[in-house]
Amino acid sequence: CFSEMETIHHWSRARVGQWLTESGFPEYRKLFEDRNIDGAALCGLTEESLQQEPLNLTVASDIQKLVGCIQQLKQLHQHSAICNGQGPQLLPYKAFEVVEMEDSENSFDSDRELLSKTDDNQNTVYYSRFSSELRKTVLAVAYGALSHFMTSVAIVVAQSRLPDKKRYPPLPDIYLDNFAMIPWAYKVSESVILSLLALLCVILIFHKHRWVVLRRTMVIAGSIYLLRCICVTVTNLPMPEKHYNCDRMVFQDSWSQFKRILVVYSGMGMKLGGMKTCGDYMFSGHTITMTIATLTAIEYTPSRYRLLHLALWLYCFCGMWAILASHGHYTLDVVVAFYISSRIFMYHQTFANNLTMMRRNRKRIKIWFPVFYFFEKDTHRAVKNEYECPIPSIDSLRKFIKDRRVDFCLKQYTVFRHS
Repeated sequence: CFSEMETIHHWSRARVGQWLTESGFPEYRKLFEDRNIDGAALCGLTEESLQQEPLNLTVASDIQKLVGCIQQLKQLHQHSAICNGQGPQLLPYKAFEVVEMEDSENSFDSDRELLSKTDDNQNTVYYSRFSSELRKTVLAVAYGALSHFMTSVAIVVAQSRLPDKKRYPPLPDIYLDNFAMIPWAYKVSESVILSLLALLCVILIFHKHRWVVLRRTMVIAGSIYLLRCICVTVTNLPMPEKHYNCDRMVFQDSWSQFKRILVVYSGMGMKLGGMKTCGDYMFSGHTITMTIATLTAIEYTPSRYRLLHLALWLYCFCGMWAILASHGHYTLDVVVAFYISSRIFMYHQTFANNLTMMRRNRKRIKIWFPVFYFFEKDTHRAVKNEYECPIPSIDSLRKFIKDRRVDFCLKQYTVFRHS
């Protein structure tokens, strides 16, 4: 224990400057002294406050390192106070402050938080370890499920407003007009989707940062499908194949319409289960799923797997061809779906992995991309493609149980000291 350590929040400006020099930040010493940053103010600094007035730091790497050093300093002080029998003492820093660990913030098993709560008469410190990524992933899955349900609603509404095939023939299409329909092609396209989703599940199981990958996949796919809901609902296109046996659906009441929505929802809009849907043409939902699954698999596998990535692209394009060969969509539906899906995926990954761009345009991103901002605002660095066995080892389980016991003992000790 560090029994001779001086209380941090009693540090003077000169002592803070000395600490900055010792920690490898001598270039910021004069800035901190000019801005009257003493020990109490130092403990209250966060990543956001370092980038705002009065400090206005701009170098992302320095900000991350400095935040980590401040957190280590506060942990060191807390450890010293407990070892000296003084009990947990309140540090004057922001409540519910995240304590960075050595591993990535995006890692599920490296998330730790120190929750501090202030009272006028007593100081109480609660230690709690939980996964912020898991909570955000649950919300992302709920967001994806909601978008899937809204898509089912849009499909049913579109089919109930399907234009009459006799009055509205298929629109001119450069591919559909020159190539005959292949009846079994839709089975190929949906088989491609299922196999890509199976590959994606394997990646999610073995990827070290599986919760981040799942969260981003659900957010991206959910956002695109919500856009598709709007497009399918506002404009009804005639069927691309006049001989396809699918007619407008007329519902007797709202309950029968709701049951149809549940059928489409449970079948994921796929024809392999015998389901027939039509009217939801602009833009192709099958192409969205293929594109997102392919891009996710490429993004979260090592870049040296070039042959695998090339094979995935060829496989994806074969699935898109099968959609056109079955005359299930216009060519425009497939092209637009691929373009929108690939652009949104690229924008999301670029913003999430580029700290400088995200911090500089924080307000603009918050306004124009609120869903992205909500799920990625705490991202600190790009996700590494690291893999691990999903089943924890015996030593990991023992360490987990031991850490839980330590947290429980600290909490009980805190309550006992203040009772």
